[in-house]
Amino acid sequence: MILGDYKMNIQFIDKISNGTLRILYRRVTDNKVKEIIAQDKVTTVGICDGNIADVLVASDIAEKSSNVIVSEISGVCPQHIVCIGIFGNTAAVKTALNSIKEQFKKN
Repeated sequence: MILGDYKMNIQFIDKISNGTLRILYRRVTDNKVKEIIAQDKVTTVGICDGNIADVLVASDIAEKSSNVIVSEISGVCPQHIVCIGIFGNTAAVKTALNSIKEQFKKN
């Protein structure tokens, strides 16, 4: 999804599969989030990727707008794209992603 002059890819996964959770567990470095994943407390995740400035703003918006936890998802990317996972219940993740979309439309 391209929002305004910003290029931010925003994805939503509900009823996340065990295989995808294992991938996220390996890619997330935040121990608090890893613990939540390991305890099978994750059913929904929003994923945003883009440049570092946009992703940091998206992270801040997500946590201020809804009861979610945000963590960087590490990977190897030659374009220096940063990715974050937004973890929470379905309604909270949807609210966070909608808030991100609305904020970027304003800019």
